[in-house]
Amino acid sequence: MKNTIRRASAVLVAIALIFTAQIRLPSANKVYAAVYAVWPTEPQYKNITTYFDANRNISDASGYHNGIDIEANGGTSIFAAYGGQVTSAEWKDGYGYTVIIYHADLGVYTFYAHASQLLVSGGAAVKQGDIIAKVGSTGNSSGNHLHFGICTSLSSGWPAKTYYDPLSYFTYSDNVGGGTTVAPPTAVENDCSCTADCAGLYTTKGVVTVLNIRAGHSTSSAVVGEIPAGAEFTVTKGNGEWAHVEYNGKSGFSSMAYMQKKEDMKSDMKITGATSPTGTIAKGKVFSIKGVITSNFSITKVYGGVYFRNGEATSQYAEAAPNAVKYDLSSYFDRNIVFNALNDGDYTYKIIAEDKNGGKFELVKSDFIIGKGSGNTANTETVAGDLNGDKKLDTADLVILQDHLLKKSGDFTKAQFEASDLNKDGNSDVFDLVEMKKAIISASN
Repeated sequence: MKNTIRRASAVLVAIALIFTAQIRLPSANKVYAAVYAVWPTEPQYKNITTYFDANRNISDASGYHNGIDIEANGGTSIFAAYGGQVTSAEWKDGYGYTVIIYHADLGVYTFYAHASQLLVSGGAAVKQGDIIAKVGSTGNSSGNHLHFGICTSLSSGWPAKTYYDPLSYFTYSDNVGGGTTVAPPTAVENDCSCTADCAGLYTTKGVVTVLNIRAGHSTSSAVVGEIPAGAEFTVTKGNGEWAHVEYNGKSGFSSMAYMQKKEDMKSDMKITGATSPTGTIAKGKVFSIKGVITSNFSITKVYGGVYFRNGEATSQYAEAAPNAVKYDLSSYFDRNIVFNALNDGDYTYKIIAEDKNGGKFELVKSDFIIGKGSGNTANTETVAGDLNGDKKLDTADLVILQDHLLKKSGDFTKAQFEASDLNKDGNSDVFDLVEMKKAIISASN
């Protein structure tokens, strides 16, 4: 271990400051959890012709769509959804002319493909809403559109998994496009007088073609979707004039003058494609959390993770507030619950969700053992990377590891050495410092 530290110490000084500077801790003034972005095309173009396919994260093959396709006229503007630095702006075979932007504070890349014209160059700093390219049909494309995606890494300069669905990763407001930075809505804008009294299953009334789904309680609000005449759709709440509707994956507001109720709606929720750890799992083994939750009412809260057998939650626990009728656990829970950080012991994994109608559902529950088990249910967990014994991972632990590797402190205890070996290679070195930095940034997002 000491030889490894000597080899690493020469480069450690240079990168330690960089790591420390890049760490982004939660702001005490942060009110909104969502990341607000500019819609990447001009506001009138919101028709999604191809949606994101989460299977791309299982097999990074072109058969699974790694972004969304937004139909738009050729030559219209493409905007930077979020501020960052242009990694590349060049021809990329099947993607055609493509812009890739890295967003350091989010730890992700956005990419914009099939452009007809590039207006930025690699290395340029761009602000949210800057025009970076023009819509086109270059590369493998059947018509003018923007292929817009989000990923966490690049492979030889190309987008690579993990990918995120742009429709759920970012929150977009009505004033999209036009080079204007998007501000979070105020509490008043989010509030309305609608109640769940009229919730239920509805069909259209007096509609010959389609019933528009709008972005707000007004005919002046943008159209974000359509309900065909005679189709059934869900109303979650309303005020007698406008209703909150859900149809075919689209949500928004529709006039109640053109709908009639078929039946009341009851709370119901299910999960498909869920993974559950069972039996005995080797210590340090990675386990992927999957499962798509669907609900009759908007899901207000999803919470859970790993618990001790006595019911107390471990540090591998997460909460989310989707406020939608569909939620994919892999979009957040898989990134924030780390099974390979668990020590030997007896655990329970469970996921619970609640809806706007007051329904509460335990969707997943399974018992499992890490290593040889603990033989008891007490909270004896230690957190990977916790070097000061406060049962959490933060910048204080990073400083301790940096000082240790720079020989500014004494030797680690056995417990500290085991906690510092994040990549499980039997050493405590600069590579564990890299993993610790990543873990702290992930926990703060």
